[in-house]
Amino acid sequence: MYSFFVILKRDFINLALNPVILLTNTVFPLVLVLVLGYLSNGAYSGEDMNGYDYYGVTIMVYTAVNVSMTAANSFMERTLKSSNLRILYSPIPRAFVYLSKITATVLFCGLSMLITLAVLNWGMGVHLGGADIGYVAVLLLLLMLMSAALGVWLCCLFKSEEASNKLLSMINNVLALLGGLFFQLDGLGETVAKASYFSPVKWVSEAIFRIIYDHDPALFATAAAVMLGATALLLLGCKLTFKTEDYV
Repeated sequence: MYSFFVILKRDFINLALNPVILLTNTVFPLVLVLVLGYLSNGAYSGEDMNGYDYYGVTIMVYTAVNVSMTAANSFMERTLKSSNLRILYSPIPRAFVYLSKITATVLFCGLSMLITLAVLNWGMGVHLGGADIGYVAVLLLLLMLMSAALGVWLCCLFKSEEASNKLLSMINNVLALLGGLFFQLDGLGETVAKASYFSPVKWVSEAIFRIIYDHDPALFATAAAVMLGATALLLLGCKLTFKTEDYV
C-alpha cells in the first residue's frame, strides 16, 4: 500500500501544479455563478431562491460532472505517460495506476469544491443549505467519484485522451441537460421528465435542492446509492479493459 500512496502523492501534485485545472475547479465556477446569477436574478425576484442560489447549485453540480475530463487528463496526458509506464512495469498491481488517478482527482477536485462552496456560502451569501451543507458536499463528492471513474474507464476503452475527452464532453452535457442544470425539463412533457431520471445528475441535483429548500434529506440515500453503484460498475469496467500494452 505504501507504493500506492507514493503514486497518489505524485498524481495529486501533478494536478495541483496544473494552472488550467486549478482555475477550472476554483475561479471558473465562481465567475460563472456571479455572471449567470446576476443576469438571471430578476427572474427569481420575490421568491425564496434567487439567481445566485440557483446557479450556485447547478454550476457546482456541472463542475462535479466535468471532473471526468480532469481524470482523463491525469490518466493519459502525453507528458505523464512516460512516468506512468515506469509504474506499469514495476512489481506493483497495475490497478494502482488508474485507482491512484481516480483518487487523486477526487481529492484535488473535492478540496477545490469545498473551498468554492465555502466562498459561495459564507463569502457571497449564496444559499447552499446552511446547517445541511454537509449533505450537499457529500453528494457532490460522490458525483465527482463517479465522474472520475467514468473518465478513466473511457480512456481504458479508447486508449486515447483526445477521443475520450471528445466523447466525455458530449456525455457530460447530455447528463447535465437531462439533469435539468441548464433549464427545467418538466415543461417538455411527462416522457422527457421521466427520461431525465436516467441521468445520475438528476438524482443529485434533485436531492440537493430538496435538502436546501425543503430540509428533506429523503433522496440523499437514493442519490448516494446511484453514485456508488455507477462507480462500482465503472471500476469493474476499468479492471476489464485496462491493459498495459494498450497504454504504450
